[in-house]
Amino acid sequence: MASSATIPDSDIVFRRDGVGDSAIVFMHGWIDDLHVWSPVIAELSAPGFETVQLDLAGFGDRTRAAGPFTFDRFAADLLAVVDAVDKPFVLVGHSMAAPIVELVAEARPQRALGLVLLAPIPMAGTRLPDEVIENFRSLAGADASAIQAMRQQAGPSAPVAELARIATAAAKARPEVVRATADLWNDGHPAERPSGFSGPVLILTGRDDPIITSDVVASAVVARFGSAKTTATEIEECSHWPHIEQPSLVAAQISRFLAGDLATEAADAGAR
Repeated sequence: MASSATIPDSDIVFRRDGVGDSAIVFMHGWIDDLHVWSPVIAELSAPGFETVQLDLAGFGDRTRAAGPFTFDRFAADLLAVVDAVDKPFVLVGHSMAAPIVELVAEARPQRALGLVLLAPIPMAGTRLPDEVIENFRSLAGADASAIQAMRQQAGPSAPVAELARIATAAAKARPEVVRATADLWNDGHPAERPSGFSGPVLILTGRDDPIITSDVVASAVVARFGSAKTTATEIEECSHWPHIEQPSLVAAQISRFLAGDLATEAADAGAR
């Protein structure tokens, strides 16, 4: 049964479900909320893992959160959660959450079992031209219908009801937060290459994603990880939101990942 927990002296509330000696922690992307993972979690086969979800500061139920809205601040929030959970963990990050979960895995190498990156924004950012990133920044202060139209165009196979729910939640975000975080994922984080995380990494992308293409993944994401355990897989018939557009396929990929290399990683971590 799901329950909520809090981080003392903060606005962080996180959702816990299931039981296990390890945890799989889900971190949503730009202008989304923790509930975007519910369809995937519902179909996930993860014996031995509890699931954890939380909102990024500025989004979901944390729209009143104060800044700064930086990768380091977001990583600090996530670190507080994994420390409170206090068990070996796998981190799942979508889009702009990919740099966040990587930073946390680097900071807790003894407990970080693996990473799952969905449509990952590169650590160095997307570096989109000004006229393109302005399309995203223009959603600051937009109403739900405008946000839904943008998401529908970028993820045409996503369920309309879920797009409407996400758009309603996203429209509550403060305009300055929307603009700041759009610039954040476009500009990136000045982390050194290669990544400090050396465990297994699963990268899932939408075959039709116009921004996080196979070339971007190979040159800017896979190249950061020197581990031979890095696997990149494209999900058919979806774009930038594989977990919303094809939740069953994403759940199956994550389940295989947990049952493969991570089964050994979890056992080793539990023995430490």
